[in-house]
Amino acid sequence: MDVFVYQDMRKLQEEHWWFRARREILTEVLEGLALPADADILEIGCGTGGNLLMLDGFGTVCGMEMHEEAARYAQQVAVGDIRTGFLPGNVPFDKKFDLICLLDVLEHIEADELAVSALKGLLKPGGRVVITVPAYQWMFGRHDRMLHHFRRYSRKKLAAIFSSHGFGIAKLSYFNTLLFPMAALSWMAEFLSSSEQPKYVIPAAWINALFYRLFRFEKFVINALDLPFGCSLLLVSEPEGRQ
Repeated sequence: MDVFVYQDMRKLQEEHWWFRARREILTEVLEGLALPADADILEIGCGTGGNLLMLDGFGTVCGMEMHEEAARYAQQVAVGDIRTGFLPGNVPFDKKFDLICLLDVLEHIEADELAVSALKGLLKPGGRVVITVPAYQWMFGRHDRMLHHFRRYSRKKLAAIFSSHGFGIAKLSYFNTLLFPMAALSWMAEFLSSSEQPKYVIPAAWINALFYRLFRFEKFVINALDLPFGCSLLLVSEPEGRQ
């Protein structure tokens, strides 16, 4: 893939309201985990590295990306030890981690249960997993197919997958709640339309700013509340020994 495509992807991750606000929400979540000083952190599916700088604030960062070109681009522009690999069977690190993040990645993995099972062997004692995924299978549509998703998740299904593979669950919450009604209307319009789903683009500046402010507001409540609905799900595993 042309390097300019990865530059566009990087720009999207830096400027689009959804990526910016999600990083702020995740920063709040990670600050509440009391991670060890200089924690060893792995992001699986790091893409062009848009989250690695945020994660670098919590420890020593490694990134894993299945697409070689994206991994090479991330090596040039991002922080951390970034290597090519994928779950469940090709992990290029021989160390274990205090924190593993899959941020809207699990839905891209066909064998999602095998992937979750493989995470156990990558964690140090007391290590945590932080997962975000798109919510509600009924919302699966052209947008998901464009992004090469295999599925979306319910709270019950995500909990069952992690529990069945020996993970305790410290937190399981929907998020992107305030914008959910708009997303549901967008899904209905897509369902009724025969036109092709447009690619991700940065919207007009005022829309980008408004959606960013609405979405980022959830960082103030995410640690205190489990939100009852939303466009996405957040799962934080219990540290080993407290399960």
